[in-house]
Amino acid sequence: MLVYFDCNCEIGPRNDKDPVAPWSVDDVLRSMDHCGISGALVVHTLSLHNDPVDARERLKKEIAKAADRLFPVWTILPPDVGDFEKDPEDLLTAMAEDHVRAVKLCPSTHAYPLADAVMGPTLRALERDRTLTLIDYSELPDGTDGAFNALSDLLGGHPGLPVLLQRVGWHVQRVVTALMERHPNLHLEFSTYQINRGIEEYTKRFGTERLLFGTGLPAMSAGAARTYVDYAQIPQEAKEKIAGGNLSRLLGGQTPTAAGRPQDPLTDRVALGEPLGDAPVLDAHCHLLHEGGNAAGGYVMHRGDAEGMVELMDAIGIQKTAIMSWAGPIASDCVESNEIVARAVARFPDRFLGVVYLNPTHLSQEDLMAEVRRRVEEQGFVGLKPYVRLGLKYNDPLLALCWEYANDRGLYALLHTGGPAGGMEVVRDLSQHYPNVQWMIAHVGMSFAMARDVTAVMKDCPNVWAELTYTTVTNGVIEWMVSEVGDDRILFGSDAPMRDPRQQLGWVAWADLPLHSREKILGGNFQRMLSMQKDQELVRP
Repeated sequence: MLVYFDCNCEIGPRNDKDPVAPWSVDDVLRSMDHCGISGALVVHTLSLHNDPVDARERLKKEIAKAADRLFPVWTILPPDVGDFEKDPEDLLTAMAEDHVRAVKLCPSTHAYPLADAVMGPTLRALERDRTLTLIDYSELPDGTDGAFNALSDLLGGHPGLPVLLQRVGWHVQRVVTALMERHPNLHLEFSTYQINRGIEEYTKRFGTERLLFGTGLPAMSAGAARTYVDYAQIPQEAKEKIAGGNLSRLLGGQTPTAAGRPQDPLTDRVALGEPLGDAPVLDAHCHLLHEGGNAAGGYVMHRGDAEGMVELMDAIGIQKTAIMSWAGPIASDCVESNEIVARAVARFPDRFLGVVYLNPTHLSQEDLMAEVRRRVEEQGFVGLKPYVRLGLKYNDPLLALCWEYANDRGLYALLHTGGPAGGMEVVRDLSQHYPNVQWMIAHVGMSFAMARDVTAVMKDCPNVWAELTYTTVTNGVIEWMVSEVGDDRILFGSDAPMRDPRQQLGWVAWADLPLHSREKILGGNFQRMLSMQKDQELVRP
């Protein structure tokens, strides 16, 4: 059994919290217990947004209720203005008295430079003490050059200082990989760094010593984070290091008490890294690259072609995936995008479902409808998708013929709302004008605010469905949505290979819901939606 020790956890109030979102130490412990997380390295939000020194006692008091599982992180400041320890040795002494083995830098939030002239004495003391030093990617200067240079200067100027980069977006993979290549004191966690095959690629290139398990609790799903490791295609010993061994070593031996978890037939298999399959698992929102492709639009997606995706689907137990090519949404290449999908479906007809990318700005109405009919009637595609980058509202007249066709055949449409495409008012209009189309709204799990907007329409429109996938893997939002609209129209999607599918699957698998609800969300609901289509065979896994 892996001992999971979380390197990325916060407790305390925050200004942007939804009324039902978790935030307290009790919320964190409840999630840890549910998902089998033994311990966590904890930052208090008041050290970020109030007074870091005053927050020390608040943190100490709140984590005392689980002192064998929760370990403190102090947020530090430069000494110049007199509101922090001027002598770094005094800081180290105070940390030792409270058994603090990790600190956090927030130069952007706290408005100070990382320059050696300001932070050098403190960083040299921490380096000598081998203190684990945390920094979020968002605290670095804007832009790829600025972020790279600032962190490179820090790492290169203090090569003995173990630095842990946290809350990194998957879109800056080239920056992070370049830093990992050049600085052996840089460590990385994957809570938001959900790159396709990331653990495998980084283990192959850099080993496992610098890779850590982080959840982003309480805002993010702990189950999503651990599933990335549970299903990692690496040796068991490597998993043990990433799950908790590396963090314990970096903290000088601090180790949590091993924790159990509730027994459950679904999560038992996930925890063992065994492929699912007792119930349908269908990915309702996926993409793919051209044959041999590893990138598109600046985004790196290791082995993101059909063959690579099927290999990962097999390891997890995803029977079928609905796919669009990235050449469509990213590059607006409509016909070639659909052709890439058609080739994948022809090669793996039992694994892929084709979705037609729509682009009425590059095709005439006649050519657009010929493209749609060809893909649906000749090649068996099951859904339609325009994209926000078209610059059109989804109820624009240029898309009307597509929606009329979908209405006649009972197809579904996948809509990424927002921006020029319009919001839920457009979806409501479409659902009423085309009642036989099943309108699948993408990324509904991104936040409680998004979930509230979509469920409000779902209550009035029975042909509107919610697809979940998003990097935030928002903790508690799936359970809240089920409480609002039931579990019949919520769908698992991964957005792979832009994001790795494992975190998205774990978000659903570890949700605090009955087994039958999770099974419906993982595949049963999408299977039922597909069965509504006219002149189409029931799509079975």
